[in-house]
Amino acid sequence: MVSNGDSSGRAAAPEPSARGAGKRSKQHLAFASELAAYLRGRLRSVALTRRSLGMRLLGSILLFSGCITLSLTLLQLYFEYRHDVSALGLRLEQISKSNLGSLSESLWELDEKQLRLQLTGILQLPDMSAVEVRGSGEVGKPFDIRLGKVSVSSAIIREYPLRRDVQGRNVMIGTLSIQATLADIYRRLFQTALTILLSQAAKTFLVSLFIVCIFHYLVTRHLFAIANFVDKYRISEPPSPLRLGRPPRQHADELDRVVTAFNTLSDDLQLAYRSLHRTNDQLTRELAARRQAEANVREREARIRRLVDANIIGIFVADFGGRIIEANDEFLRIVGYERGNLIAGRMHVVEMTPPEWRDRTAQTMTEIKLGKTVQPYEKEYFRRDGSRVPVLVGSTLFDGSNLGVPLGVVFVVDLTQRKRAEAEARESERRHREMQVELAHANRVATMGRLTASIAHEVNQPIAATITNAQAALRFLDAPSVDMNEVRQILNDIVKDGSRAGEVISRIRDLVKKAPTRRDRWQMNGAISEVIELARGEAAKNSVSVQTDLADGLPMVEGDRVQLQQVLLNLIINAIEAMNGVGEGPRELSISSGTADSGGVLVTVCDSGPGLTPAGRDRLFETFYTTKPSGLGLGLSICRSIVEAHGGRLWAGENVPRGAIFQFTVPAGVPMS
Repeated sequence: MVSNGDSSGRAAAPEPSARGAGKRSKQHLAFASELAAYLRGRLRSVALTRRSLGMRLLGSILLFSGCITLSLTLLQLYFEYRHDVSALGLRLEQISKSNLGSLSESLWELDEKQLRLQLTGILQLPDMSAVEVRGSGEVGKPFDIRLGKVSVSSAIIREYPLRRDVQGRNVMIGTLSIQATLADIYRRLFQTALTILLSQAAKTFLVSLFIVCIFHYLVTRHLFAIANFVDKYRISEPPSPLRLGRPPRQHADELDRVVTAFNTLSDDLQLAYRSLHRTNDQLTRELAARRQAEANVREREARIRRLVDANIIGIFVADFGGRIIEANDEFLRIVGYERGNLIAGRMHVVEMTPPEWRDRTAQTMTEIKLGKTVQPYEKEYFRRDGSRVPVLVGSTLFDGSNLGVPLGVVFVVDLTQRKRAEAEARESERRHREMQVELAHANRVATMGRLTASIAHEVNQPIAATITNAQAALRFLDAPSVDMNEVRQILNDIVKDGSRAGEVISRIRDLVKKAPTRRDRWQMNGAISEVIELARGEAAKNSVSVQTDLADGLPMVEGDRVQLQQVLLNLIINAIEAMNGVGEGPRELSISSGTADSGGVLVTVCDSGPGLTPAGRDRLFETFYTTKPSGLGLGLSICRSIVEAHGGRLWAGENVPRGAIFQFTVPAGVPMS
């Protein structure tokens, strides 16, 4: 019994073990199947990666890193080569300094053994390939010792003279020639370059590979997953929302936004797909709505017809041949025709159009044929009596399918009243400009009138000098002996004084005469100097010192020279009159020129008068505003109009510690061709 029990127990024991082994075998098979599927997916991913962003990224990184490495290596080799060559040159100089004396002694004594010993020592130095000592005639017979191997390339050769004092003379007794090879330098540079390139290439490749792997792990594998999902997507059988196989993130990145956008788009597509069915159900209702719309169109056409019949604007319909088929009463009134002329077919667009407008009319017909709406433009029509009427026309294609021909509808607005108003406005503007010119001329004349005494003094001075010089010349001519040189000098002085008086009168005539506006190119500094010369006498009479600071190299200005000189003269006279009321203190007038911020010319007139009041500063340039008992209030207003007409600006400000500053700008003139 015991024996049987033991045997039965031993037979039953393996059964759980066998079941466990079978289970583990199935698990192993399932794991192997999953692993194979994963590896197949990875292999497909790698195969696709060859044409993916990762490989292009790897190639770009390797190419860029290679270029940088190569450039830096070449730069480093260049500096090392320069350093080695400099060190070699320094070594040659040290050899010459330390060996020339002893070599000269040995050569003078013709000690060949000592010379060879010294040359051997030089030859054993680094980079030395050959050394030679040649004796000259001063040491007796020719003497030549050469050690080493002479190289024909990649070598630096230096020759040093060997000298000795012979009977008080420093005589050249021979020559030391040293040849240094660059082969070792090239070899070291090659080894350095090879080491750098290999190490940098390995590092660059590993870093690039790491970047590509990270890029694949973070981006491309998810892009493949998105592409596979989109490829399998069917709108009729929508799958579950797209999910990426990566841990959830606290903050959404670009891929999360793409996934969210696609899932949103999928939802929108589903909504659109479902709404499509509902749209089909609405077709019947839309047909009914279409019939209602057609009724509305007929109603709108009736309203348009009422608009045409209302004769607010002229309207006519014509075929593409130009024959007018229908027109309302307003258009017939504009062109002076009767409806009988229209019914008889005697109205034609081309015949009613003046010759200079027919090309534009033909272009309009072409545009209407193409279905375009012609934007309104101005033209003219012939009236029935042969006169012309200015009109504004616009046209478009008209549905004449019921007539069997395409038609054009034209809208016409009579511009006769507007043209008449524009002509009156132009005439009013012309009269205004003429009035401005008259006021400016009157202002110049009035200003010159205030300068009469000073101008008379300026003219009398050269005239008096002329008379004095002429009398002196007569006395010289009456003398027994005539000094012709003295007479000639006196006559030259007379000519100068006459020219001076003529220049003053010429400047006065230019400012006073009434001439049309001119636009010339000229230098501002010259015009300023002329005005200062005219006003200098008035300034001296009122004890005003005039100072100028005219900048060099100013650009040319373009405009009417006389008008802008009038502006400057007005500002100078106003400043002198303002300082005339100053009891004590200096009376200083400063006139300067410079370059404005806009690139033009800036002119500044600064005085030491009482300055501007706060109330007067705001109204300074108003017409008819003045603080002078006898003033008209037109000077500064005209000055500002002149400056603004030239594209500039005139303004005033306070001078420190007292006085006023008036400034104006004039744009630089465009160079004339």
